[in-house]
Amino acid sequence: MRSTSAAFALLLVAGSAFGQPVPTVRDLLAAETKATQGCEGSGDPAAIREQCVLRDRLSGRLAQAGYCWGRKGQTDAKKAWHPCGPDSIYVDDVEAVRR
Repeated sequence: MRSTSAAFALLLVAGSAFGQPVPTVRDLLAAETKATQGCEGSGDPAAIREQCVLRDRLSGRLAQAGYCWGRKGQTDAKKAWHPCGPDSIYVDDVEAVRR
């Protein structure tokens, strides 16, 4: 967690050093929600694929900011983004399931 916070702090400094606005966690959460809706929608397959890729990138940025998607033992319907804690599902946990 400490290294995640340090990495995020470094990204904040680097982003502001180049004059680019750095999105807040609230901004990232809103963008991830919108991209998820686009990813689950219907219509043009290329547009859906683009939204899914964007959602995955935003999920990675949220993980870098110390946020996790769901807690261990939760059903998918109850999962939500939250500051990571001992019972959180970390990105590494998800990758381990996919292998």
